[in-house]
Amino acid sequence: MSTEIDSDAGVRSETRPSTTLRPDRSERSTLFVVRWAWDFPQRLLCLALLGTAFVLFGGGKLDPGPIESRLGLAAAERLGPFGQVFGSWDPSVWVGQLVPSLLWAWGEGGMPTSASVRWPAAIAGVAVGLILARRASSVLGGRAGVLVGLCWYGSLALMDRSAGAGLDLITALGTVAALDRLLGRGSDLVAGCWAALAFLAGGWPPVAVVALTTLVIGRPSASLSWRLLFPPALAAAGWSAWALSVAPAEAWAAALTLPLTQKPAWLLIPGVLALGLPWTPFAALTAGRSVRDGWPAQGRALVIGWLQVAGACLLAGTLIPGLAGAAKVPALAGLAVAAGACCERMLVGGVGVGPRRWFFGATLVLLFLWTGLATGAGGYLAAAVPYYRAVCVTLIALAIPAAGLAVWAAARGDGRKAFLAVFALAVFLKVAHWGYYVPEWNYRRSQGPWGRAVGQWVPPRWTIYTAHTWGADFAFATGHPVRQLVSAQHLAYEPAGAKFVLLLASEFENWPSQAPPLTKVASFQDEYGGSRVLARTEGPLPWDRTVRGRASE
Repeated sequence: MSTEIDSDAGVRSETRPSTTLRPDRSERSTLFVVRWAWDFPQRLLCLALLGTAFVLFGGGKLDPGPIESRLGLAAAERLGPFGQVFGSWDPSVWVGQLVPSLLWAWGEGGMPTSASVRWPAAIAGVAVGLILARRASSVLGGRAGVLVGLCWYGSLALMDRSAGAGLDLITALGTVAALDRLLGRGSDLVAGCWAALAFLAGGWPPVAVVALTTLVIGRPSASLSWRLLFPPALAAAGWSAWALSVAPAEAWAAALTLPLTQKPAWLLIPGVLALGLPWTPFAALTAGRSVRDGWPAQGRALVIGWLQVAGACLLAGTLIPGLAGAAKVPALAGLAVAAGACCERMLVGGVGVGPRRWFFGATLVLLFLWTGLATGAGGYLAAAVPYYRAVCVTLIALAIPAAGLAVWAAARGDGRKAFLAVFALAVFLKVAHWGYYVPEWNYRRSQGPWGRAVGQWVPPRWTIYTAHTWGADFAFATGHPVRQLVSAQHLAYEPAGAKFVLLLASEFENWPSQAPPLTKVASFQDEYGGSRVLARTEGPLPWDRTVRGRASE
């Protein structure tokens, strides 16, 4: 038996031979569900279950917002160096984002839906989690890898995955994979290829994020090299040649300079910390020396390296215009790696008093805040809105025991049961997002109901023309290609047949006499009380052509 000094706790602890260390009955009953999951392939199965439950479940249910809808509109057009929205080039939609949605829309029959936009992002988020967990497993052990995956998948960011929150997971897949390669294997061609993929999906900002982090990491093996820079430079040259051959030079220049028009993101840091809940507070445990000393040298280098990446991304994204979107997800990834590694140390035990106090204190604060929110807002919703009654009652009934578990764990100093309380909170957040936020957004806040109400009056796959630019989310929700007319007279030069035009009431009343005459099909009232008019020109409809074709036969 040997005696050691715990520098953080300030007390002596005795270390006995491992043959005498046996888990007590409470430890066995607490971790029996997950003890078996630390070895491959059980570990991979556990990660797959976490990714499915937190990310893939309900992956295509949320109606897309304005940013995602532009990608959906572009997926209804031909492939190009950037997307085409309302019949014009859109420099904000890059080819790397467009290809997955185009393939998904092709699998759905050619016309993109919300699933064409949402599912590729969800799958990319799962792939990022597997990359992070694999690297953590190789240097910290299988349990740490599973916990890193849990901290990634079980965060608010991956539950929501929406571009409205500033999350571009397809671009982040290339960025995070390049950073993971830098930290694990160094600056090589594989890291450069991942950076090239990030460029094709998001332009130069993700490549700039990778380059800046190499300076912050400060390791000779992870410095800038021709192997890292050559693939993205080659991708940029090939993409530019393609763009200049099929689109105006103004569109190419707009795609490269669009990030520079953005303002500094002063709320990036609190936004990232909020999106990483409920796990981001535990990344601060890395400050405890007893926590760091429990990691092997390679594991400590990985965690510290990812924290450096997170710090560099948060600082650069806040101050440098255009880098916020590309820096947000890598910062979340760095915090997830640190939080997962620290949670593993709390489960193993042997940490100092300071980190334990922080761990239990953060757990109590998180569970108390959630219990107050669930009982207050959930109780009101259960009484006022019957649709949400079952979800709210369930969350209230489960929140109170979870808070009690956190109190009991803190009183006994049981880190395992405190961890289970936080895991339960992550499950509650997923249930609340799936049962309340998604339907509330879809039926009250999104443009889906308004767009679908218009689209049902138009034959499938027929184009809807407009005289001015509508919101991208409203246009995408119609389920039809949308073209904006340069002028009303240009409607006469569109393909033969009846053409459907969506107008404001004032536009319909003042339709030019020189343009093809319109007949009102239906009128709609928007959420603000305004009027929208769907009209059509004279001409055959698709079923008219079918009837004439059969009659001629």
